[in-house]
Amino acid sequence: MPLLSNVTTNSVLSGPLPRLGQISFINCLPVVLPIEKGQVELPAQTYYASPAELNKAYSGGNLDLGAMSSFYYLERSGLELITDLSISSDGPVGSVLFFSRVAPHKLNGARIAAPASSATSVNLLRVLLLEQLNVRPEIVIENEPSLDNPKTAGALLIGDRALAFDGDWANKYWRADLGQWWRIQTGLPMVFGLWAARNDWAARNQQQFQAVAAALRSARDYGLNSLLPLVVNEATNRTALPQSRLQRYYQAELNFQLTQKHHDGLQLFRELCQHHGLLAAPKK
Repeated sequence: MPLLSNVTTNSVLSGPLPRLGQISFINCLPVVLPIEKGQVELPAQTYYASPAELNKAYSGGNLDLGAMSSFYYLERSGLELITDLSISSDGPVGSVLFFSRVAPHKLNGARIAAPASSATSVNLLRVLLLEQLNVRPEIVIENEPSLDNPKTAGALLIGDRALAFDGDWANKYWRADLGQWWRIQTGLPMVFGLWAARNDWAARNQQQFQAVAAALRSARDYGLNSLLPLVVNEATNRTALPQSRLQRYYQAELNFQLTQKHHDGLQLFRELCQHHGLLAAPKK
């Protein structure tokens, strides 16, 4: 995993810079771009990768803190959350989309293609199908899920690819935005990603942990306000999507808070995953 940025720490902090993981999708641009543009000083070395790649790095002890899928957080003990920061939705999320050739109640035992890059979204789809329809499909992991194979009944798309394919696929297939589906069923936000640190590192480096947490929250505030035009421009350059679509994505679909309602939604997701045998006791 390449080191893409190495930011000098404030002089008040001592010791080696912490190794911070950041998700490489455009959903994190409001947090990432203000730091890259020098508006916020981040006392960390930053590594960019997919959620699945970052999860492996945390498990291997190669990263100290950073963004991670909420399912990974629920699977593990020994993680300390960064407060008031998440990747969530409180309605449609726009970038976690399920498409099906058939009505969802016909998907029991059917083949569904899903990405390896987000365990949260895959297990959210399983939970929603089981809870609402008592449907348990066969989920097959693919690098780039598609419906090109006639034996594949459905496909789960996440992140930048979901945004790119939505306009075309929504006209061809049954479509569900999983953020919206979760909100309708539960009345709660869906937390897709979190920022957290390994407890052992945070306990030894509490000053650095708090400095990084404050920098990330500050970056989020800049990225969703005064620097939002830069965020939208960068997202447009990366995806070629219309600015109006990306403006809606950042202002009306994504949510970067972590309120009590978000914690309630996360806890309900934990309980449902446990109920359906998708989540074991947390690993250390």
